[in-house]
Amino acid sequence: MTTNKNTTSDNTSLDLKKYPMVSICTPTFNRRPFLPYIIKCFENQTYPKERMEWIIIDDGTDKVEDIFINVPRVKYYRYDTKLYLGKKRNIANEKCSGDIIVYMDDDDYYPPDRVSHAVETLQKNPQALCAGSSEMYLYFKHIHKMYQFGPYGPNHSTAATFAFRRELLNITRYDENAALAEEKHFLKNYTIPFVQLDPMKCILVFSHVHNSFDKKTLLDQGANNPYVKISDKKIEDFVNEPDVKQFFMEDIDILLDNYFPGKPENKPDVLKQIEEIKEKREEMIRQQQNNMNQYNDILRKLNIEIDGAVVKNQKPMLNGKVAIDPLKKINEMNMVINELMLENNQLKDKVKYFEEKIKKIICEQIETKKKLVEIEKKNVEMRGDEIPRPPPSSPSSPSSPSSPSSPSSPSSPSSPSSPSS
Repeated sequence: MTTNKNTTSDNTSLDLKKYPMVSICTPTFNRRPFLPYIIKCFENQTYPKERMEWIIIDDGTDKVEDIFINVPRVKYYRYDTKLYLGKKRNIANEKCSGDIIVYMDDDDYYPPDRVSHAVETLQKNPQALCAGSSEMYLYFKHIHKMYQFGPYGPNHSTAATFAFRRELLNITRYDENAALAEEKHFLKNYTIPFVQLDPMKCILVFSHVHNSFDKKTLLDQGANNPYVKISDKKIEDFVNEPDVKQFFMEDIDILLDNYFPGKPENKPDVLKQIEEIKEKREEMIRQQQNNMNQYNDILRKLNIEIDGAVVKNQKPMLNGKVAIDPLKKINEMNMVINELMLENNQLKDKVKYFEEKIKKIICEQIETKKKLVEIEKKNVEMRGDEIPRPPPSSPSSPSSPSSPSSPSSPSSPSSPSSPSS
């Protein structure tokens, strides 16, 4: 399925230890309007070009091979079957030949030091297998505000900011049927040795009408979510290229309005994702309830033991054992509860988004069917008007048509293609 491999190599003047081979991975699906500017992001990287390759995994209905055909160091792979994101990331990882793998998604802005910063950070932290940013900035154009999301934890990151050593693939891979939270599975519930990157050198996300997940719904979390807040950072703090800024701030909206293949409702796996999200959300709720019940049971027993110990002036006991640092245990359980509540809120937002999308799709289909019925009705009426009426009967005359048994006249041949036949 490889259709283009424009790669060159000139490593004679480089310190290969300082500049390990880097594979950049970009999964894409019907994002043609964005691609000229993700190419700019790639070309503007300060990391040596001869030490990079770019893996493109395209399962869209609008194949974009023509855009990448003349871009050096690109390996383009096309797939005619729609793939889940987890499977696409696994395929991209398998196609890589680099020592370090860096992700660049197809609709976000990446600064020129995205790759060099990630490589340097991993080199300075040999204990870490993966790097990324748990803190991310998202600009909402409809309200002209920048929001900060996270940080959520020292081992947490979104996949769009991942950079990891190749050996990480020896111990983990993505869930190929993942409809959401593919990062959590890949990072083994955030237990992989990790190092945080500078969020200013990673990514800037712009909300747009073709987001697979409508990021505007994230704003609903802001009021009650300590991980979401308005930021005083400006777009210029991230983007220095005037043409790139104009593209994301102005040009892209017009392009997307006229690009039907990229609309989220055209993704054939949306319905399946909705069902999977609902099932996973229900399972998460059940797990949370079990954890809460266990926590409440432990807390109740601990309070009983502490109260008894205070009365008897003894050390607190729990199930016959000395309860060492009960406050520490309570704090640990609170952290677990907070994490589960955060995940539940995220799942609720995604379910709400997809439910709204499917309602919109159903309404559009109903309207389309109504229009088709009206068109068919008009066509039937037009065909009825065109049906020829038989001429009034009259006595036969020499000019009357010949009878079926008489031979056809050369001047008026009978033909199956005659308009009256």
